[in-house]
Formats: sequence, structure tokens, C-alpha cells
Amino acid sequence: MNTEQQSRQFADGEVYFWLEQDSSIMLKAASAHGDPVELTADETRAIASALPAMAQKLEALNLPKE
Repeated sequence: MNTEQQSRQFADGEVYFWLEQDSSIMLKAASAHGDPVELTADETRAIASALPAMAQKLEALNLPKE
């Protein structure tokens, strides 16, 4: 899986998550100045709907090989 498929960005890049070494999902939320990120309701919904899809990708990577 390429890096683009393994990461998602939201809130103008202040919130993002990615697959780390095909073993976990890393999530970072901080402004350019290190402050907490303020999210709109729509941004929050977009993040909430994207996380399960990333979890499915992670689970698929960790399925036993036959």
C-alpha cells in the first residue's frame, strides 16, 4: 500500500492520521503553533467517518496469509 493510501489529512492539514509500519494508526492534531485544533461539525464528521476505513485497511494488512 502506498503512502497516499495510508494517510488522510483534515482541517487544512492540522489533523491527520496514517498507518505506521502496518501495525497501528497514528493520529496527530495540532495547529502550526502547537495549539489544539478547532474543528467544525463537518470536519469532525469527516474524521469520524474516515477512521473506520483506515482501521479496515490496517486489519486487512494483518490478516493471516494462507
